[in-house]
Amino acid sequence: MTMDLVQFKEQVEADLKKRFGPDTRIWMWREYNGVRGFFGTGLFRNSVIIWITERPSLPRDKSKEDKFPDWMDNVFYEVLAEEGFQNIHLTDFVKIMGTAGERPTEEILKTSADWMKREIETLKVEGKTLVIVANTKNVRKWIELYLAEFLPNTVYIPFFKHIINYTKKEYRKQAVRNVLRRILSQ
Repeated sequence: MTMDLVQFKEQVEADLKKRFGPDTRIWMWREYNGVRGFFGTGLFRNSVIIWITERPSLPRDKSKEDKFPDWMDNVFYEVLAEEGFQNIHLTDFVKIMGTAGERPTEEILKTSADWMKREIETLKVEGKTLVIVANTKNVRKWIELYLAEFLPNTVYIPFFKHIINYTKKEYRKQAVRNVLRRILSQ
């Protein structure tokens, strides 16, 4: 690891606010329920595991703080903790908060890709397999578009293929467990 994640987070926040304005809302996965979130190193057995989600969502009322943890966060963290994945690295491809369904601008995507490369480089460990879980089809598309050449010999697991129904807790729990089992089989 080339720098610690606290320093990295501070650099990302400073750069994004400088580029996109001081009021830019930036969010990174928090420590919760024994799971380290963004501060997880990803180290697990012979792998470095990075679970990449699309982008943090703004509350409908933008004047309010974020809604973490919501029921989906609770389910996600609960299963990660139960299955022994407390140190998994959780991150967003785009760290600038946006409304659901809002597509990031090309400038934001390119900037995010540059930071994602640095983040992965910070986490990579010689001799360990890099395992990336793409939470959505957009994440997979952005990885292919911006990072594919940078990530040879990486195992990709598409989380979105394991979800049957996003709104039911038991389906969501089972989907997370299915992905974790797939990681264990690597």
